[in-house]
Formats: sequence, structure tokens, C-alpha cells
Amino acid sequence: MVRGWGPSVRYQPRWPGWGGKVVDRELTVTVETASEPAGSWPVVRVAGEVDILTSPILDQKLQGVLDQGQSSVLVDLGEVTFLDSTGLSVLIAGLKRCQSTGGELRLVSPRPNVRRVLEITGLTETFHIADDGEKAD
Repeated sequence: MVRGWGPSVRYQPRWPGWGGKVVDRELTVTVETASEPAGSWPVVRVAGEVDILTSPILDQKLQGVLDQGQSSVLVDLGEVTFLDSTGLSVLIAGLKRCQSTGGELRLVSPRPNVRRVLEITGLTETFHIADDGEKAD
């Protein structure tokens, strides 16, 4: 007599100290306000992996900048090691919020792997992207 579709033995990992945690994701987002009053944009510097677990942090920081009355912002992606679709969604939402107030959201210094994600998704046509801290004119 067959019960179920397979053996009833549970898989037990054989690695010592295995606690089920695969990756410890960390994201650091800092906001630098410009010292010049006119024509200067705040810079949101992002470091780490932007994924489903960490993208709310970026979204909160971007929203905070806009809540302070800024309409344009630079997002420095120079230290981003990974960017998934939820991270892209946060950037797109930020862009839309900036545009709704007459401003812009520009991306600065994406690493080659992050730039590739932007290219594959066609977002290089949507965002102004610059290298080395330029404003992407």
C-alpha cells in the first residue's frame, strides 16, 4: 500500500550550525543635503542589496526627502551590489513622486551589474543616469 507521493522522512541538513538563514541582507541609505541653497539637490547614497526585504528602507528615505519639500533628488547607486524588481519599483515610484511636484530623480554611478538591470528593463530611457557624481544633464 502506497501512502502519499514519497518517503515520509524529513530532510535534515548536515551542515553544522545551519540555522536556515541563507544570506544576511543589509542596506545602508544615507541622505546628504546640499550646502548650497539654490540649484542643489539632496543626495541619497545607497549601499548594499536592494531587494524585497530592504527596498522599504530606500522607499522610506526617498519619501522623507520629498516630505522635506525637495522636488528633485540624486540617488547614488555606486555601492549597490544587487538590485531586483522591488528596488526598481521603489526608484520608479520615487521618480513619479518627484515628477508630480515638477522635479526629477536622477541615478548616479550605478555599478555595471546594476546598470545592466536598468538596461535590460528599458529604464535607461526613463531615468537620467550619470557616472562619478554628475547630475546627468
